[in-house]
Amino acid sequence: GRMIGPPVQVIQALYMDNPQGLADYIANPVKKRDDYPEMPPQNYLDAATRLAVAEYMLQVKN
Repeated sequence: GRMIGPPVQVIQALYMDNPQGLADYIANPVKKRDDYPEMPPQNYLDAATRLAVAEYMLQVKN
């Protein structure tokens, strides 16, 4: 099986206008794809850090 999640471009397409939604998912993920492993919760990060990570992920270019 796969060891990492979907490509960043897929995440960007889902959350491009919703960094808070991505930050919420980072804290409390739910399994969305059968062919990818479930992401462990990153709720040990504080809310500001999760939002900063989400904003960074949404602006990364290849």
